[in-house]
Amino acid sequence: MKIGLIAVAAALIILIGVVIGRALIVTPPQVAHATKPEVVVDSIAAAQHLAQAIRFQTISFGNGIKEDEKNAQLDAMRAWMEKTYPNFHHAASREIVGESLLFTWKGKNPNLSPILLMAHMDVVPVVPGTEKNWTHQPFSGDIAGGYVWGRGAIDDKGCLISILEAADKLAASGFTPARTIMFAFGQDEEVGGAKGNAAIAKMLALRGVHFSWVLDEGGAIVDDPPGISQPVTFVDVAEKGYLSVRLVAHGEGGHSSRPTKDMAIVRVSQAVLNVMDHPFASGLDDIQREKLSLLAPLAPFGNRLALANLWLSAPLVEDNLESTPDGAGYLHTTIAPTMFNAGVKDNVIPPDATATINFRLHPRDSIASVIAHVKKAIDDPKVDVIALTESQSEASKVADFNGPSYEFLKQTIEESFGVPVVPDTLGAATDSRHYLAIADNIFRLDPFHFKLTDFPRVHGTNERLAVKDIAPAASFYARLMHNAR
Repeated sequence: MKIGLIAVAAALIILIGVVIGRALIVTPPQVAHATKPEVVVDSIAAAQHLAQAIRFQTISFGNGIKEDEKNAQLDAMRAWMEKTYPNFHHAASREIVGESLLFTWKGKNPNLSPILLMAHMDVVPVVPGTEKNWTHQPFSGDIAGGYVWGRGAIDDKGCLISILEAADKLAASGFTPARTIMFAFGQDEEVGGAKGNAAIAKMLALRGVHFSWVLDEGGAIVDDPPGISQPVTFVDVAEKGYLSVRLVAHGEGGHSSRPTKDMAIVRVSQAVLNVMDHPFASGLDDIQREKLSLLAPLAPFGNRLALANLWLSAPLVEDNLESTPDGAGYLHTTIAPTMFNAGVKDNVIPPDATATINFRLHPRDSIASVIAHVKKAIDDPKVDVIALTESQSEASKVADFNGPSYEFLKQTIEESFGVPVVPDTLGAATDSRHYLAIADNIFRLDPFHFKLTDFPRVHGTNERLAVKDIAPAASFYARLMHNAR
């Protein structure tokens, strides 16, 4: 017995030693120092251009609502872009696809595969009644307190203007890229992109175009990542899929004075609860393991013990991530009931009731597997499960975050901002998904500094972008274009 206890104690001491040792030997990533940019952009002029772009109310409501008004605003914005960025428009050819724009800046070496830089011109609506909560009116484009204010400042006119500032400066200097660079600026990303980038991608596929890599909106330079003591750049190398299903429950209608046990509202409510009670498979995938491993040396020692020893601590790390909505989204397909509808009067029992559930698909799941999962969880022949196909998309393939394209992007970010880079997964959907079939790799980044408190501003109230962040973002895009060989 005594020998057994000694053996257990020895094993425990060895285990503790290994855990502490691994935490001590992990070293911070070697980050390239920020260097002089290829072009210098005037921060004030760039901010003024972003303010002007915000004033075009290019709002995507979807379902054809106010489409003519949006298209008129897109037409006006297109004319403004041509006037504001003449050098770029002279250097690159422009095609108008619907109301979207495709620019092609031909490179010197036709043997090199092209690359694609993306942004979208449309924005989401402001929730009626919330205008009074804005510090500056949503489409004012006010520049105040060191920020450009307004809907679209972050999502996604900030990227759009930064790309255009960079391209125009390069074109003015007489620059010609080594490889062809294409630019896709979509009209309807906020409602799925069917008329914009989906159409452009289909057109390019028919032409036989295949991209070495694509860069769209997504991750960011986060100044205060949870549990980390310094800014980190998160580059999204994958994005989750998107699926909404409508549940239609059938029951016995009639007068509310004689309710039966077969009521549609009760049935649909139970169906939603059943889905919520059957979560999807969860766990750290390769992207999250790589991210956490790279973050380990940047974390305080207590957190580093866990992050440097995922072989042992993964269940604890997963439990910690599950405790927050953002963290949980990295681990599995999410389930979010978003709409209920039933009844026409308070004393009438409706024969039908509907509910809508939105899912953001982890790469381990598919649209078909999610629908099958939902049907099995509900297990009720009186509840129809209908997939809403207008904006559904599978989870993207994962870009190679050990390959040369990622390494080039990583080095460019480090040389531009002097901040370490880690891979991540985007919980939302972007227009880049339309190019999955014609691109080797797709990456997603908003090259701006954000604090965690800034993220609710996206699609929310008081959206804004720091003036001091616009010129560095433009310089980053310029470096990317200049060095893409």
